Formats: sequence, C-alpha cells, structure tokens
Amino acid sequence: MKKWVRWGLFIMAFQMEVRVRAGEVVEAVTQTLSANSTGVLWQQDSTELRSTSGTIVIRQDSKSWKFVQGTLWVVQGESLVFETLYGELRGRHGSYWILEQKDRLLVRNMNADLKVTFRDGRSLVVPEGFEFWMGGIDSKGQSTFGMVQPIEMKDHLPLWNSLYIGSKENFMKEVVHLRESWGDVIETSSRLYREIVDRQIASEKEAEENARLAKLRKEEEKRRIRSLYMKKVFDY
Repeated sequence: MKKWVRWGLFIMAFQMEVRVRAGEVVEAVTQTLSANSTGVLWQQDSTELRSTSGTIVIRQDSKSWKFVQGTLWVVQGESLVFETLYGELRGRHGSYWILEQKDRLLVRNMNADLKVTFRDGRSLVVPEGFEFWMGGIDSKGQSTFGMVQPIEMKDHLPLWNSLYIGSKENFMKEVVHLRESWGDVIETSSRLYREIVDRQIASEKEAEENARLAKLRKEEEKRRIRSLYMKKVFDY
C-alpha cells in the first residue's frame, strides 16, 4: 500500500474515532493543528509545541495528541502522550523531538523523562541526551527500532536553531547549558554499550553451559540404561 494511502487511512481513523461512555456513543473532539509563521504549533498553560511546515498533529485533549507526519519539537509539557504510527511516547518535565524519516520516526530526548511503548507491547526509556529510531512491525510481529545513541548535534543544531524563538546569544547559551547538563553522555553511552555487550556474552556463555550440561545428562542417561541392560542380560 502506498505511503500516502496509509497516512490517509491513519488520519481518517483519528478523525472518525468514537468513545463509549455510560452506554452512549460520543464523537471524540479532535483538532488538526498547523504551525504559524514562527513555527509555534500550540502554546497554552504549561504546554508549548513547535514544528516545521507540513507537520500534522491532532489534538484530542490537553494531554493526548496524535502525531501523523513532519517534525515536532515538544518545547515543554507536563505528562503529554503522543500516539504515532509506530508506538506511543510519554514525556514529562522536559523537551524532546519527533522527526519523520521516510518509513520510520527519529526520537530525540533533550532533557525529558521519556518512555516509548512500541506496537508489539515492548517499551524503552530514552535517556536524556540520546536518540533512536522506531519503525514498523517485522515479519515476526515485532516492532523494529534502532540502538539508543547520543544525539547527533551536528545534524540537530541547524534544525533546533530554525525553530528557536529568541536571539542568537540566548540560543548559544541554551546550547552550552544543555551540553554542560548532559555532562557524561559519552561515558553513559559507553557504559550502556558495555552492558549490552556483557549481557550478550553472558547469554552466550549461559547457552553454552546449558548445552554442555544437557550433553552430560544425556551421556549419563545412556550409561545408566546400558548398565541396567548389562545387569539384566548377564545377572538374570
């Protein structure tokens, strides 16, 4: 199915959504938003969203949103939920980005408490200062996603700057502050990688040990059966 058809069905499903309450069918209140000339998509109370042109986001209520396409910067927001084609994002107390990349989404966590739940039910907590991509379901029925790694700032800074509202000096101050607050991102990345490798090695060693023990048990069973056979044949 062509991509634009899938997105069309996705949007139609959102706009036709219904909810059942106390035995009554009530049409869900949705609002499709578009950014203004400064890139501000939504700003109310403690929530501020910015996006590039062509971004489609559907607002269901103050805390529940649906991301359809484009580039979205969650500048701030308390306990927001974003449903996407590939899973659900729950972010609190900070800033993060959702970027469409062909048939997958790139998620960048600047400084939020961010948890992603994939379509297959698995979940992932994205550390501050890290990014990863999330995609569709594979042939085994599992969601596809990439390794969590430090945000590629060389690629991100121009995009961030294009949606930033303020002076160049203030932008640079925020960049420096964020870089200092991340501090040990590289060290954390190395530690996470080592942990992944160590778990893989441990898993392989455990599999090898289980195979060795199974072989010993099988050989022991053969010896026991052989002993019983010899006793029966020659002693009786």
